[in-house]
Amino acid sequence: MTDAQPADPREPATHLKVLTGLLTAGTVLISTAFLYAPSPGVRGVLGLCTTGLAVAYLIVRSVWIRRCWTNADLLAPGSQRSGRGWAVGGWFVPLVHLWLPRRVLVDILRAGGDEETRPVDLWWAVVVAVFLAGVAAMAPGIHETALLVGSALTVVKAVLFIRLVGRVTGRQTERLGLAPLPRYGARAAERA
Repeated sequence: MTDAQPADPREPATHLKVLTGLLTAGTVLISTAFLYAPSPGVRGVLGLCTTGLAVAYLIVRSVWIRRCWTNADLLAPGSQRSGRGWAVGGWFVPLVHLWLPRRVLVDILRAGGDEETRPVDLWWAVVVAVFLAGVAAMAPGIHETALLVGSALTVVKAVLFIRLVGRVTGRQTERLGLAPLPRYGARAAERA
């Protein structure tokens, strides 16, 4: 059953973009820091901060995906190949997370009137490459190289995902005819 009202994806999209950037910076810092064997205190602080960012990122990404899926179901009823639960939960299920998120984003993008799936395909190819670099980082002899390659690919993945979030959100905002967001500070000025 679909919701009667569209779910505005713009606010979680903004938070998701910021959290993606921060989490990427934290991940790259941790990956490269282990190459230089920092003190346990430094590793602990970096790990704690990145874990907090990761939890916030996962929550906001789930909210954004749910809202976009809801809107996609309003824009093109029945076009989603996955149910709402799988659209969000598929990102967390081992093995399923290797193919379902790409399919969900392709379905959401197409429901928004965008038949061009190359941005999703490119992002997903980099996601898989990051995964493979992580596996390779466990192998002796190429550990350092794999960490550096994985870190560089993580930055590319983040940039592509931020662009993809903007594209999906923009298409849905346009197709749903959502009212423009108030200018920065306009809400606070109304309350004063």
